Amino acid sequence: MRKKITSVALAIIFSLSMAGVSLAAKCKGKVKSIGDKEIVITVDGKCKLKDGEKVTIKSKKKAVEGC
Repeated sequence: MRKKITSVALAIIFSLSMAGVSLAAKCKGKVKSIGDKEIVITVDGKCKLKDGEKVTIKSKKKAVEGC
């Protein structure tokens, strides 16, 4: 009985955590300027971001060629 309750609880926790990740917005844009502690980005297309909203930026990794 405890194993069933534990497995159901873990399944609920996992599904709720994945729902939060799926709500993240995906917007594309270009960097316009970089200051001391500020980056200005122009957003392409429709994106529901507001001024001063915190965002996470993932940069593209460049491939390194070997010998």
